[in-house]
Amino acid sequence: MRKIERLTQEEILKQILDDHKKSLGEVVCIKIDERTSIEVPASMSEEDRAKRIKNYLKNSNFRPAK
Repeated sequence: MRKIERLTQEEILKQILDDHKKSLGEVVCIKIDERTSIEVPASMSEEDRAKRIKNYLKNSNFRPAK
């Protein structure tokens, strides 16, 4: 009889994130500062990328590294 493998919560979340990244296809990494970057779909237009960055900066607790 085969034992059922139980995944930890961390492994499940990693698997969900990996599946989501695969569904996006090719992505481009945009550097915000030395410690922060975001990934956006490669097919996204420059205008949409600028909107995504503006939205990220507005809705996050982002503080530039000194």
